Amino acid sequence: MLGNKEASVSIGALLGVRVLLEPYMCTKYNLKVECGISNHHKSSTPDACFFFADNLIVIDHNYDDVYIMSLHDGQTTATQWLDDTEKKLLGLKASAAKKFKVDRVQPVMHSPSEAGFVTEKSREQYMKDVEKCLKLIKDGESYELCLTTQMRKKIGQIDYLGLYLKLREKNPTPYAAWLNFSKENLCVCCSSPERFLQLDGNGILEAKPIKGTIARGLTKEEDELLKFQLQYSEKDQAENLMIVDLLRNDLGRVCEPGSIHVPRLIDVESYATVHTMVSTIRGKKLPKMSPVDCVRAAIPGGSMTGAPKLRSMELLDAIENSSRGIYSGSIGFFSYNQTFDLNIVIRTIVIHDGEASIGGGGAIVALSNPESEYEEMILKTRAPVNTVFEFQKESISDYE
Repeated sequence: MLGNKEASVSIGALLGVRVLLEPYMCTKYNLKVECGISNHHKSSTPDACFFFADNLIVIDHNYDDVYIMSLHDGQTTATQWLDDTEKKLLGLKASAAKKFKVDRVQPVMHSPSEAGFVTEKSREQYMKDVEKCLKLIKDGESYELCLTTQMRKKIGQIDYLGLYLKLREKNPTPYAAWLNFSKENLCVCCSSPERFLQLDGNGILEAKPIKGTIARGLTKEEDELLKFQLQYSEKDQAENLMIVDLLRNDLGRVCEPGSIHVPRLIDVESYATVHTMVSTIRGKKLPKMSPVDCVRAAIPGGSMTGAPKLRSMELLDAIENSSRGIYSGSIGFFSYNQTFDLNIVIRTIVIHDGEASIGGGGAIVALSNPESEYEEMILKTRAPVNTVFEFQKESISDYE
C-alpha cells in the first residue's frame, strides 16, 4: 500500500519488478466523450483521478519477493525513505499466510434491499429495460447492449481500507484495487476479475473481456455442472464472440496489420462466487502509437458497451437513468517504461461523500430472457453488497 497526504492506493495486479514508476489512474465510463459520444447524465465524481507514485513497495506473488523502489533525480543520493521502509518491513512480525478456500456451505446472502441499498430500478423496471433492449436489437439498432443499473446506500464515515480488505477476502480477484482520494472525499474498493487492456514491454497489447457469468455450485458436482452449462451456453457464447470481434477492431486501429489474434476463445475462469467466460485478444502495437493512443482506441471497454460500440452507447444513455460514474470505467497504472495495465471497474464499491454505490448489469442479446438478466445483475452485485452489510454489522458489534 502506498500513500501521501492526498491519496492512497493499493493495486492487486502489481507483480514482479517491471514496475518502474506508476502514475496510477482511475477513469470513468463518462470518458466515452473521447469517442465522440456525449454524456446525457452528469456524475458527481471527477472524470479521472491520477496518483503519481514515486515510492513503491512491490510484492512479487510468483516468487514471494518484496522490492522497495523509489524514483530519484540523477543528482540525488538520499535514501531516507528506502532505509526507513526497509527497517519497518524487516521489523514486521511474521503472519501466517491465509490460503483461500472456496466455501461450498451456502452463506447467508442478503438482497440489496435487505442490506439497506436503494436500487435505481425495481425488478419490474429493469426487466422492462431488457425488453426495450430486445426490441432495439430486433429493429437492427444494435447486436448487443450492455445494460446496467446502480444501487446506493448512505454509510457515513467508516474504515474504508477495512471495507476493502473484507471485500478482497470475500471476493479475491487478480485486478483488485483500493484507491482513496481524500481531497475528493472519494474511495474506490474494487474486486474486478477483468482486464481491460495491457501493454507489455514487448509492445504486445492484450484485452481479456468477460462476457458470460454464472454462480458457483454448492457441491463439486453442481459446480462442474454449472461451469459446463456456461461454457456451452449459446447465448453466452454469442455475447462473448461479439465483444471479441469488437475488441479485434479496437486493437486493429493501433496494431500492426495481421498481428491481431485470439489465443483463448470463450474459456471459463472460476472465482470465489462465479464462473466467467473470458476470451483473450492480442496484437503487436504499431511503433508510432503511444500508450495513450492505445487506450484512446479502446475506451470504454467493449464488454461494458455492446456492439456496435458507438450506437450502443447512445442507446444505453437513453435507457439508463443516471451516469455510471466510475463503474464501467478503468483503474490501473502507466509506467515510465511505456507499459500499462488497466482493469474494468466491476464488482466494485464506490464511496463518495458518505454514500456507497454499486453498479451491476449484463449484456442483452437476441436470446436474452428479462427475468434471467435481472437475476444475473443481482448475482454480480452480491459480493460487494454483502460485504458492505457484513462490515457495517461487524463494526457496530465491535463498537458495542
